[in-house]
Parts: sequence; structure tokens; C-alpha cells
Amino acid sequence: MIQERAYGKINLGLSIIGKRSDGYHRIDTVFQSIALHDTVYIEAADSFQLTCSQAALACNTSNLAYKAYAALGAYRNKSSSAVHIHLEKRIPLAAGLAGGSADAAAVLRGLNRFWRLGLTAETLCHIGATLGADVPFCVQGGTQRGQGTGEVLTPMAPLPSWPVCILHPPVSVQTGMAYAWFDEQQVHEEVWMEKIVQSVQSADRERLSGCWGNSFESSVFPRVPAAAQCRNILKTHGLVPLLSGSGPTVFAFIPPTIVASSFRRLQQEANTAGIEVYRTHLVRGNGQNDG
Repeated sequence: MIQERAYGKINLGLSIIGKRSDGYHRIDTVFQSIALHDTVYIEAADSFQLTCSQAALACNTSNLAYKAYAALGAYRNKSSSAVHIHLEKRIPLAAGLAGGSADAAAVLRGLNRFWRLGLTAETLCHIGATLGADVPFCVQGGTQRGQGTGEVLTPMAPLPSWPVCILHPPVSVQTGMAYAWFDEQQVHEEVWMEKIVQSVQSADRERLSGCWGNSFESSVFPRVPAAAQCRNILKTHGLVPLLSGSGPTVFAFIPPTIVASSFRRLQQEANTAGIEVYRTHLVRGNGQNDG
């Protein structure tokens, strides 16, 4: 048996800059891996099987992990054994944290090792791009600028393992719906990606949280009160919140000045409202972390 960690991601800034003729949106973003992760287990089996620790997640052809398995079929040797893939989920579903994409990327990496295919990370990224816009990033993770639909990646120097507070409300936001809401908006707030990129490059946490933004916020928060509640809780406790991806998850850096008792009060307030709280940190990417 082999296992792969499927690290979640947050967006340290996200700007929707246009819509292509094929209906996909062009974005500019900074992807960042976080320690919160699923674990993908792969072992030999008599026939293919996909299982998951969460009953709410379908283990059929709609699952990105299944699609990743199918996508590697063209590269598989005839002597390669069938496999049982099990997803041990920790990343919440439909949360804007790329849980499904991370699982798909982990399946690509894991099967590449298990079947000894010898595919490069670049090839895995190309395959991943056919599955979803976030999958190429999740293949390698770390800190990367994403452009195009998110598949054009520029690696950036890794950030320190800054602590992060993540609030996940008991609702889901499908990415397609979030884009539809964005398209309905007549006016959009500017997201200054160059300032965000410069702040990331200089590893300036305060400057970054002072200038970051996400184009989805102006359309998601009015329509998803639970996401807006997450934002407000973080603000109330002196943190600077940002929506991750298309939401509904909201996160903030935890500054050194926040004491344990303050964080416990934040956690208690969120939990009372039915909101899940995750305390995690930034990581360098797959194969580069200290665990």
C-alpha cells in the first residue's frame, strides 16, 4: 500500500479578469497549500474499487478521484494490477479549499508511483488540467501564481508556515453557481493582484492581509449569509478575513498577538453558530513538508 497526502489550498488573492469564448473565466490568483489534508490510500485489488470515509461523497464516475484514475488508463501497463483507492476525508466538501482537486492530484501522483509509470510532474499537470482548473496546482502545491483558468502556473518562493484560522459554515457553494452570480453583478471591486504578488514575494504577512481581495466576495457574501457570518466573526476578533476560492469558507492569518483564550472565544462563537473551525498553517507543497 502507498499513501499520498492531498493538501487543501487557500487563495491569497483572486481576480476574475474576463470570460473566454468557451464560457470559462480567466483568473489571476495566488494558490497556497495548507496543512489541512485528505489522505489517499492505494493498494492492489482484484478489481477497481473507490471508497471514501464520508458517505456524502459519491464514489462513482462523478468523483474527481475516479476521473484521475480513468485519465491514467492510457498510460497503464497491461501487467499493472487493479487497485483499491480509499479517500480519508478531512477537507470539507464544496468549501473552496480544493478538496476534490487535491484528491485527484494525489491519485495521479500515487498511481504514477504505484504503477511505476515514470510520468513527470509536468505530464501529471497536463493530465490534471483535463480534470479541473485547480488540479494542476494541487499536483505540486506550495505557493504558485495561477493564471488562465488557473492552469497556467508560476512557482513562487515558499512562504513561512504562518498559522491560519479557517471557518467553514454548514452550506456549500458550487463553483459554477458562484461564477454565475459574479456574471450577474454590474459592478465589481478591483482586486490588486500585483500588490498581492509583491506582498507574497516579500513574505510580508501584514501587507498581504492589508491588500488582499477576492472577486467572488461581492457576489457570494450577499447570497450566502453563513459565509458573511464567518467573515464577521473573524472581523469581530480582530482578524482580517478573506473568502477562499468561490467560498463559502473564509480564512484569516492568526497573528502572534492573539492569545489562546481569544482563539477559544472565537472558536466557541463559531461552533455555537454551527460553523466548523480549523486551525492550520501554510505548507510548502507535496513532498516538501516536515509533516
